[in-house]
Amino acid sequence: MNPDEFEENYTQILHTLLKAFANSSQVEPEKFFNLASVIENLRDASPALYDVIKSFEDEQREAA
Repeated sequence: MNPDEFEENYTQILHTLLKAFANSSQVEPEKFFNLASVIENLRDASPALYDVIKSFEDEQREAA
């Protein structure tokens, strides 16, 4: 998976989570904004997260 595919899938997962939280009666409406902000910050971190996962996978291949 290349970085663009990772970001697309990662963004889709985060948006799915956001929709699920929006539709959940257990999430208080006044706290939803904070939750949405955290999810968007996670989205902004996708390039760094991809690099960490890729480095870990490369290390695992080298060790095998």
